[in-house]
Amino acid sequence: MSRRHTDLGSGPPRGPGHYSDDGRRWWEDGLGRWFPVTDQEDELEIEAEDLASTSLPARLWTTLLTQYGTGYYRFVGRARSADPRWPTYQVTGASFPATGLEDPSGKGAWATEQRARLDELHQQLLREGWRPAGRGDRWWSRRYRRPVVDLTGAGPAEMGATAGR
Repeated sequence: MSRRHTDLGSGPPRGPGHYSDDGRRWWEDGLGRWFPVTDQEDELEIEAEDLASTSLPARLWTTLLTQYGTGYYRFVGRARSADPRWPTYQVTGASFPATGLEDPSGKGAWATEQRARLDELHQQLLREGWRPAGRGDRWWSRRYRRPVVDLTGAGPAEMGATAGR
């Protein structure tokens, strides 16, 4: 799983962590400190992306290495934020082979891999504070929300003995 912010601009420097018991703070594992959350929310929806459409090198790679009409796709979480520093950004999942992305029921190993890549992205989003908020029109389309974190906010001293919990 990789986190990319290319096509949609740079995203917030927010990685795995957890909310405080009252939900008013976010513990950022990588920075080892608490940040207050605001009353605004980011929204994200998972989409499927044909890897060949992302760049010329990706198009060449998929053309040279694929056969029998098999393409490579990935699931991408496209986010919209109220924060003007990164109004849009994305989180990308690992690529997987597919001849199409219809309902994968009964498609054996390919369906298993597609669902595994979707679940990996889902788990990554949960670790980064996203909360499920519904489904879209496609079998893979899931929607999420998370409070915007005030990255200029308070550190561990404000949370006292509950730091990291």
